[in-house]
This record gives sequence, C-alpha cells and structure tokens, in this order.
Amino acid sequence: MAAPAAAAALVWGYRAYRAYAAHEAAQTTIEAAETLAQINDRKKEVQAILKDVIQNMKEEIDVKSSTFVRTGGNITVSRGRSENVTYRQYIERKIPFRPVISTVCQWALKSPLTVPRRIRKKIPGDAIETTIDIALKQTTASLVFEVVDDLLAWQSPLKAEPNYDGTSYKAMLGEPSTRPKRISQYFPFWPRPRGSLAPDLVIVEYRQQPFDVDNVFAAVEIKFPNDWAKPAQMKSYVRLMDGDTHKVALLRVPEDCTGYRPDRGSTRGKHGHSPRSGK
Repeated sequence: MAAPAAAAALVWGYRAYRAYAAHEAAQTTIEAAETLAQINDRKKEVQAILKDVIQNMKEEIDVKSSTFVRTGGNITVSRGRSENVTYRQYIERKIPFRPVISTVCQWALKSPLTVPRRIRKKIPGDAIETTIDIALKQTTASLVFEVVDDLLAWQSPLKAEPNYDGTSYKAMLGEPSTRPKRISQYFPFWPRPRGSLAPDLVIVEYRQQPFDVDNVFAAVEIKFPNDWAKPAQMKSYVRLMDGDTHKVALLRVPEDCTGYRPDRGSTRGKHGHSPRSGK
C-alpha cells in the first residue's frame, strides 16, 4: 500500500503547488495593477506641479545644456567618514538643471510610490504571511523625469535611466531616437537588457539629438538615504563616458539638492568650514 500512498501524496503535493502558484500569480497581477494605478495618478500630479518647469524647457529646447551650469554638490556634508574623499570630484561636479532635479528628488523622497511586498515569518509550528510596503524613491524620481520627457515629445534634456550596451557603450534608442528604448510596455525601468548600463539620470547637451555618449553632458548617479555610492558603480559610468570623469556626477538626496540646509550637527569640511547652503 506504500506505493499508492506515495502516489497520492505526489498528486496532492502537485495540486497544492498549482494552487499556490495560481494564488501567487493572482497576487502579482493585483499588485501590478495597483502600481500602474499609482503611476497614472503620479503622471497627473507631475503635469500640475511641474507645469512651469515643462513650459520653460519647451522654450529652451534649442539651448545647449552646459550653458545652464550653476553649482556643484555639498562636499562639506558627508554620510560616511571617507565619502567626501572617495567621491569628492563627483559630488562637486557642476550640473545644469540642479534646481529642477532637486525639486523632483525631494518630492520623490517625501511622496514615493509604494508597492506591497509579501514576506513570510516562521514561528514554532506555523508560518505567517504578511505584507509590507516598500517605498520606491528612485523609481518615483525616474518616473517624473520620464513623464516630463514624454510631455516634451521626448526632447527633454533629462533622460531617466537610459540603457547603454555594456560592451560597446552604444545608446539603446527608441522611437523617436531621442526616447530611451524600453523592454516592458508596463514598467519602463525594469527589466533591463542583460549586460546594459543605465545611469539614474543622463543630461544631454543638445535635446533634439539622441543621448549618445558624445551628446551627454553628465551621467548622474542619484542616491537617496540608506543607498550608498559604490566605487565600482562610479567607475563603470566613467568607462561609459569614454573615461571622462568630468562627465560623471553624484547627487545625494537631500544633501546635494538646491536649498538644502544641513543641521547644526552636520559634519564640517576638511578645513573646518561650515557646510554651504543655498545650492
């Protein structure tokens, strides 16, 4: 009788697995729908909140981005002991449109998209499934930049997470050629082409031309709280920019955002200068 019992157990186990897989698929579909709904709502908010910014960019569409360079990041504020030494040149890099980028990133920090993530906790004799919300700050910022680009007929100087071939460093262009190519028709930034490089933000010089490396003023790595810059990552972007370190920037949110005013207890600079403000 052992064989029939074993066969029955296998059948039951298979059915249980199919039921679980169906449940997981249904939950994933629900979560994806909720995320897409949030994205659509956020697009409407972007059009309202950044109305003046979008209009200004429309009027400046033929102007070279480098003519808008103003200030660099806040090197006198550090998240770690060696950060200002290791990444100084990237933090100090002057980039155009810092006020606009700051507005978007600070908004993403305060009001990020959230997605549910199911986790399982084991307790003696049982397992409990619960759901927690994950805040997608970087995704929120990228989505805003993408919406602005769309509203400008894909001629914004700010390109959100554009993909480059990891070997040839050739830009992966969409249609029109000033639009970043995406794989998914639902979620623009994931999945990525295998082996590709995608800086968080690319600022192009001439907005009516593709975002090929030769037309890039700066590739900007954006770091929100608890997300740390990594040497390998920054070096990969330098290689992408033909080895030109002047075309790579690091923007920490909120430390390097325009208008940031550090607390009195913030780290002082190497020579004892007080942190700069008003950037």
